Amino acid sequence: MKKFVLAIFALCAFASVNAQGLRGGVNLGVPIGDVSNFSSFFGSIDLDYDWEVSESIDVGAATGFAYYFGKDGFDGFKYLPLAGSVDVGVSDDISVGGDVGYAISLESGGGGDFLYRFQVRYQASEDVDISARMNNISGDGITFTSLTAGVGLRF
Repeated sequence: MKKFVLAIFALCAFASVNAQGLRGGVNLGVPIGDVSNFSSFFGSIDLDYDWEVSESIDVGAATGFAYYFGKDGFDGFKYLPLAGSVDVGVSDDISVGGDVGYAISLESGGGGDFLYRFQVRYQASEDVDISARMNNISGDGITFTSLTAGVGLRF
């Protein structure tokens, strides 16, 4: 696991030096399913880097910071996503894709679970995209799921 974490951070460090496919984004949304009993709101900040594999397919690495805000006396839950990503262009302005990886808990006691996300992106301009996403962390008997809308900037 340590090697996986170091590899993701190395890719992100490399990406920040060679910023062709670097993207930062903000996503806001609502928890659904099991976690909606304990959380009222979801927010994340993303950083990812994509490499063009073909004219319509990009692969990359993704990380960031995500937070499920607590409700009704429950504490919030924050985590660091580390994932590989795929993005497939279905038209000049629209792409679909997803991330698969690991969500590292930033709570005391730590730990982590399997992470996957599906998304649809609309390229509003050369540097700005708008996305809709379903985030999911599953493991240990509870699933953290949210539906979000977001804005990303390419650097």
